[in-house]
Amino acid sequence: MKKVFVVLAILFIGILLAGCTSQPAAPVATPTPVPTAVPTTIETMVPTPIPTTEVVVVVVNTTPNATPTPKPTVQPSINITFNSDLTISPGTTVYIPVGGKVVWNNNDPRYPHAIQAVDVQSAKYFGGMDTMTIPYGTPLEVTFDKEGYYSYKTVFQPETVGVVIVTK
Repeated sequence: MKKVFVVLAILFIGILLAGCTSQPAAPVATPTPVPTAVPTTIETMVPTPIPTTEVVVVVVNTTPNATPTPKPTVQPSINITFNSDLTISPGTTVYIPVGGKVVWNNNDPRYPHAIQAVDVQSAKYFGGMDTMTIPYGTPLEVTFDKEGYYSYKTVFQPETVGVVIVTK
């Protein structure tokens, strides 16, 4: 008897729950208004000719006295110094005459600095393609006897490239 009562109770609850749900109503169709054509009149205006004028612009370019580009100072002997704050002075590009001398000095007691040729033409002056070490307090002197553009890199700062430009 208990089983029948439980089954009836479950059926009753199921029917109640089924009755609580509802289906959405079907959408009601609304008529779409049909546009009607209305005649319109568009007036077009005929342009009247406008007299044209011609403008002539004359540009006169006057350049003031141009200042000559300063030439780099060519010195018979240049000192390049590796400083203890890892800077190079006076800079990495120097100008000397044929027969001029470049002297590299290492003023950094903590590290030995060195230079190395970047290309074969420069290798003649920089000990071949080998590294030339510059110990602290001992200068390295190189005399350039041929006009040209000689590049080297510093070994302690490999991203720094120096240039010696030898002119007549």
